[in-house]
Amino acid sequence: MILGNLARLNAARYGDRIAFKDERNEVSFDLANRRINAFLRSLYELGLKKGDRVAVLLYNCTEYCELLYGLPKGGLVMVPLNYRLVGRELKYILNNSEVSAIIYDQEFSETIGNIKSELETISHYIVINHQNTSESEDLVYEKMIENRSAEEVSAQVRESDIAFILYTSGTTGFPKGAMLTQKNIITNLFNSVFERKPNTHDRLLILPPLYHCAAQSEMLVWSLFGCPTVMLKLFDTEAALVAIKNERPNILLMVPAMQNMVINHHSINEYDFSFVELMLYGASSMMRSHLIKSMDIFGCNFLQTAGLTEASPALTFLRPEDHVIDGPAHLVRKLGSAGPEAKLTEVKVVDSEGNECLPNIPGEEIARGNNIMKGYWKMPDETAKTIVNGWLHTGDICLKDEDGYLYYVDRIKDMISRGGENVYPREIEEVIAAHPRVMEVAVIGVPDDRLQEEIMAVLALNEGPPIDEREIVEICEKSLARFKKPRYVTFVDQLPKTASGKILKRELKEQYERTHLPPKL
Repeated sequence: MILGNLARLNAARYGDRIAFKDERNEVSFDLANRRINAFLRSLYELGLKKGDRVAVLLYNCTEYCELLYGLPKGGLVMVPLNYRLVGRELKYILNNSEVSAIIYDQEFSETIGNIKSELETISHYIVINHQNTSESEDLVYEKMIENRSAEEVSAQVRESDIAFILYTSGTTGFPKGAMLTQKNIITNLFNSVFERKPNTHDRLLILPPLYHCAAQSEMLVWSLFGCPTVMLKLFDTEAALVAIKNERPNILLMVPAMQNMVINHHSINEYDFSFVELMLYGASSMMRSHLIKSMDIFGCNFLQTAGLTEASPALTFLRPEDHVIDGPAHLVRKLGSAGPEAKLTEVKVVDSEGNECLPNIPGEEIARGNNIMKGYWKMPDETAKTIVNGWLHTGDICLKDEDGYLYYVDRIKDMISRGGENVYPREIEEVIAAHPRVMEVAVIGVPDDRLQEEIMAVLALNEGPPIDEREIVEICEKSLARFKKPRYVTFVDQLPKTASGKILKRELKEQYERTHLPPKL
């Protein structure tokens, strides 16, 4: 099974049903497949061949969905680009992945133009949403589709062929390109379908960007069952609420950071969510207190997916029936977990010697299965460090309970060593996040001459009565051992995050290593 077959089968089965819809356009399953075929023929005429990389720099749009199906269908490797990156960062990825062509929104013309002379392998520049193209030598996406045959193409694609190269968000360093094969993507698709059980009458609204694996995965899952995928060009809290009101989707995809902004919106209580049946979330951790508030506001089922790009991305699922707020302690505890492993994937927790940990003993999460990446593009040493004897080492400290439910303790690289004591930031963050004024929080280690590292909490607040640093320390003193309380507390407007909502702690640590720390508490 390959992605290209799904585009063809969807066209045959669902025909004129709406497949993709954005703020300016909608495309049926049949039309999307015909446009895919025509565009692939244009690319072949340009000389592109199986295995060539094609970069995509677009906001969410119907064309993006066509390309997610279409490029792998033609045996080409799609390289989605984060539109938040600056020219220097884009240049690294484009040159590292050795792309032959780039497809980009005209809004990025200046960005691409500024680095064009430094791009080493790109032969073809293709623009979408063109306005004044008469002055440009770039090809135009729509014109490449016009008057081309829409007959099915045959690229002799195999399951082992690379479909996507997804560059990691760089939370711990330079981005690495995770090579995901056709088989990886299809296996993740099957894992997700088992848990979601889509219905052809469902309507999905995607709010995260499609360059991220979470949004890509959900689009593929629901479109497989003939469900329309609705998307916004960019996430905005007000626009998201209006889209929910107008489009009336019964399925929502919102990463935790987006949910946080929506549930803290000043007019949230004026909106009706009675038609929403399922909230999909994941890609980053969600504080328990924030999750409970979101469940109360939306009043629907919640389903969490946990994993990472290198796993295509799903490793575990926390099902709706496991989102228990009131009840027996062993059931309520599950709300803080990431759920059991996916059906087609093995997940273990191991110690530093590689031995499987007993229940409730922390260790590193490792995983294997047909959803695990082929490796990192042009990084054999990094691949060998990450995939050992077929097992993907995630770098996450986790534990499993007696029922096989996985609990994230923290990232290995985020652990703070304070005077010989190992401190897990996540534990402190959960305590602080329970304060009603706290919208988001990151706990990091900062250099200390006496203790090696000291604990610092960086907070962004929502609207409400004033609070001060001492109040934050006091709630930690009531719930945590004394050595775990933050000695530094500071407030910011917002925390730096990846597209999936993961807080970039590396950026925070670098920032506070370079600047004066606030007064010690």
